[in-house]
Amino acid sequence: MMNILSACAGLALAAASAGNQTPMRVYVTAAKVEERKEVDDATKNALKAKKDAAKEARKAKENELKAAYGKKKEEWPPEKQDEYFDADEAAALAEADYEYRKIETKGINDSVKDVIESIQGKGIAGRKERVELASSAEEADLVVEVRARRSGKTLPTQLKADRCYLLFTLGPGGKVDAAHFAKVPANYRPGKFLYAVWRLSSPKPESPVFTFESYNGGGSEFGCHGAAANAAAVAIDKFIQDNGTLLTGP
Repeated sequence: MMNILSACAGLALAAASAGNQTPMRVYVTAAKVEERKEVDDATKNALKAKKDAAKEARKAKENELKAAYGKKKEEWPPEKQDEYFDADEAAALAEADYEYRKIETKGINDSVKDVIESIQGKGIAGRKERVELASSAEEADLVVEVRARRSGKTLPTQLKADRCYLLFTLGPGGKVDAAHFAKVPANYRPGKFLYAVWRLSSPKPESPVFTFESYNGGGSEFGCHGAAANAAAVAIDKFIQDNGTLLTGP
């Protein structure tokens, strides 16, 4: 995933302190999905073909726009930037469909618990000062749904995974109306901070949420999934830092 979204991930400075910003209430829950241990070969091949085609389409669009407007994406006309981001999101979502073709509900529920504990500052995670936990979507400003998780090993000889990823969405809760949430820029990204989190898709009429993927950073077999969940919790905190005024303003 990171080779597709290298421009979307930020790995530099830690997020700024909460300051005087009012915390927002967040409800963290598991998405309603069915257990899926594997897909049949035909479905797997179709997902792979879709992933490869979307990747090629994104590359073709990028080359087309670079040839016409130069290498710096931020200097392209806004409508052309939108064209590229549409292709980029399509490639990211197609890859996610392929990589998350296996669904384990226990793993999802475990990651919900990990995200909640990270927000609370349990273990080695720091307390996310801009986040207050809500007990329901109706009572929340924002709703986070954990949709899937996956893992892999750097070396096949390793006993446990050292690369862990978490797929989650972030959308409005009952205390934030759709008009306020729509003020968040559609091309919002977590930006540069200490953790690897990237946006896969922006809100659409049929799915009015942001979709993100977090990554543990690799290199450690201990607490791999917990580290990916902590990265997600930090991204939620940063989303509030970056967009809290838009969500609560007039």
